[in-house]
Amino acid sequence: MIGKLKGVVDSFGEDWVILDVQGVGYQVHCSSRTMGALPGEGEAASLAIETHVRETEIKLYGFTADLERNWFRL
Repeated sequence: MIGKLKGVVDSFGEDWVILDVQGVGYQVHCSSRTMGALPGEGEAASLAIETHVRETEIKLYGFTADLERNWFRL
């Protein structure tokens, strides 16, 4: 599973960010709090990741800290 991503912010959506990690763009869904804490496009960022695998999709959720991710898991 993916537990952490470190890369460059490529673009933003309403509730997601594309994080470019060495040429691979990961779409990471984030809360408005996390989105507000992210740097601008082209800047470096690191996110703790919770990976959810479903029959029809794989979804990544991003958090600024491990503690926030642990609360999400509860």
